[in-house]
Amino acid sequence: MKLWGCENCEGLGYRVVPQMVHKKAAYILEPCTCVTVLCNSCTGDQKSPWLYLDEETGKIRACACKTPRDSLARVQALFSASNIPNRYRFRRLKEFNLQPTYPNPTHAPELEAAKRAAAVALTAAFDKARHFIDAQKKLSQGNAQVSTQDLKGLFLIGPPGTGKSLLASMILNELILTAQLSCRYVKISRDFFQQLRTTFSNDSSTYGKTETVFNEIAQQDILVIDDFGIQSDSDWEQRMLYDLVDARYEADLPTIITSNIDLEAVKNLFKGRIYSRLTEMLHIVEFFAVRDYRQDMPGFI
Repeated sequence: MKLWGCENCEGLGYRVVPQMVHKKAAYILEPCTCVTVLCNSCTGDQKSPWLYLDEETGKIRACACKTPRDSLARVQALFSASNIPNRYRFRRLKEFNLQPTYPNPTHAPELEAAKRAAAVALTAAFDKARHFIDAQKKLSQGNAQVSTQDLKGLFLIGPPGTGKSLLASMILNELILTAQLSCRYVKISRDFFQQLRTTFSNDSSTYGKTETVFNEIAQQDILVIDDFGIQSDSDWEQRMLYDLVDARYEADLPTIITSNIDLEAVKNLFKGRIYSRLTEMLHIVEFFAVRDYRQDMPGFI
């Protein structure tokens, strides 16, 4: 039986708590009180590496809080390397809003129907995300009884501002917090292509290390590729993005992709060579029914 772990931290020994940083709301990770309370009776010096000398036996022993504190340190390192946008970092799946409040002061039937359609689409996306997270957690714990369908990645596709990037980030947050998987969030132009281009610069610390940088991104346990499909038509960008998807496919590594373009446009990318890869790797989750209907209401802001 664990000496630490409670409902507040879901048995992890650490938890996400809100905090004001520079007059803005933010989240931080800290040990749960079910861990820190152990320090009151520990004979150690209450600091890393959380060890103490057992004077009776003359042996070095671990403090009761060492396991969750070491786990917290690893989780903090994983978040630091994840590149998850700050506004989404630490957000949990349970916070995902399944009932968008589209303004409809006149109770127009078409807007009520649109609201219901949006709720259905968001619920379907939430369920796919939950099944994916549960499957990855089970797999990381050595559970072989995992549905191959649930292990497939997700292709979140639809208009901007519908929650795709938020949901993708929530998935990464959950898997770092609860399964300690290495996760990476990359925007196509700002992160992926820019990091690769930097390797061509003489002044860069990564000069000449294109393959190393590419592999470091491609080999993450879980990878989110955000804004897929906005790349230019340059042969180099086309080749790099195709190679990234192909590397994930060949290694059977879970991938989550978000895109604002429609399915027909996706089918035409790379002269149709990549669509079959994507449909084999990913569940297509559509957000096309989800949008801000305030644009349909003149004078209402």
